[in-house]
Amino acid sequence: MKLSTIAITLLTLGSTATARIHHNCGCNVRGRYDVELSRAACALWGATQPHTWFDGYSCIDKGLGRGIDGQPFENTCKEAWDVNFGGNRNDALGHCWH
Repeated sequence: MKLSTIAITLLTLGSTATARIHHNCGCNVRGRYDVELSRAACALWGATQPHTWFDGYSCIDKGLGRGIDGQPFENTCKEAWDVNFGGNRNDALGHCWH
């Protein structure tokens, strides 16, 4: 019984840790997807993540074992919205999938 509980706990923790990594991310402003903000955020993100590129719609990192961490990317959306567009940081959110 103890072994199965430990196994379930490890599986749960493992899936939680990897659930935050995505292959596509972009930015929403007040609930609407914003391609230009996504482009700006991807440029900021790509400055420190060399395998990331913008495909015309979203920021991508599809390498095996790699990806984009959703929470830091959302912070990048907020920063880009504030610095590049003069918007309120609270209006911008990250949106990641795959």
